Amino acid sequence: MKNNKDKFLLGFLGFGILLYLLSMGYGGDPSSGLGENPSNADPDTTISDTAIVSPSADTMAVLDYAEHLSSDLSENPPDTDPDTSFSDTSTVLPLADTIAVLQRKISLENYTLNEETATHWKLPEHLEEISGLAMTRDNRLLAHNDERGVIFEIDYQKGSIAKSFQLSDMKNPVASDFEGIATIDDQIYLVTSSGRLYECHEGTAGESVLFNVYTTGVGRDCEIEGLAYDENRRALLLMCKDARSADMEGQLAVYHWSIDEKQLSNDAHTVIPVVEFSQHIKGKKFQPSGIERHPVSGNYFIVAARQGAIAEITPGGKVVAVREFPAQWHRQVEGITFAADGTLIVSDEGAGKRARLTLYPVSDSQ
Repeated sequence: MKNNKDKFLLGFLGFGILLYLLSMGYGGDPSSGLGENPSNADPDTTISDTAIVSPSADTMAVLDYAEHLSSDLSENPPDTDPDTSFSDTSTVLPLADTIAVLQRKISLENYTLNEETATHWKLPEHLEEISGLAMTRDNRLLAHNDERGVIFEIDYQKGSIAKSFQLSDMKNPVASDFEGIATIDDQIYLVTSSGRLYECHEGTAGESVLFNVYTTGVGRDCEIEGLAYDENRRALLLMCKDARSADMEGQLAVYHWSIDEKQLSNDAHTVIPVVEFSQHIKGKKFQPSGIERHPVSGNYFIVAARQGAIAEITPGGKVVAVREFPAQWHRQVEGITFAADGTLIVSDEGAGKRARLTLYPVSDSQ
């Protein structure tokens, strides 16, 4: 009986991993076919280059963990009660759920963006001007306001503040126009509207942490409003809001800053005509206020506060979809990130009232 249950456990893990690998294989080998025969791609398909996005390090870590777990279980089978039908699911079920999430081809269309399925939190008053959001590797939510270098950890299951710490080499926190936040392992980055990057470690509650500052130079071309990390490129993504040069008029740009070389990458930016976004919504503009890389698809999700909209683009700059948020729930969308289970999290400035945090789960019906 025990051997049969052990075999079932190993078979379950193997089946889940096999399904995931098959799904990855279905997308095609990035190193062959697409580069040699680009004409095979359908020019009318809106997500034509999502197949070339490499799986993230976190995704591969899950698969490695499953492989090691399977090996450990074969060598050291768990003790189970022969009279109990498969009682040891504490490890298998969460792992299966995670693999199931990774298998899905999640896109913007998988989020219903309605109030019936969403969770809304009103945040404490001192977060009225909440700006950027970022998720840590262990799935904790960080946020900042837009005037001082203070970082908050928010319990997004309760809508409360777990702690806060500040960037400071003196008594008071750094003062600047902060517009985005991103995390890379144990490092945290903040960006200002002029494109200046602040790098620090996470602090304990009430701590003042030292920081490094990098000047990117992109502030000459445009006003920056949003920061994210693309681990495939090993680059920070700096989102341009308003152009400051004639060459950038009518264009939306995403700049790439190498975390290894501490400077703009050789492929310095991706440029997309604004009309590619605005044609899907009311008005003629699309002014981004936040950006985040989706942990499953690798595509970039961009929110625009003034238009009350959200867009999905591929890393190559192709617009996949653009949708509008429910106006009654979103006064001014500034921040965007994703939880480990794919939940879309956005923040709204208070605009004279209390700021909001909204969670949109991935729809099971799509």
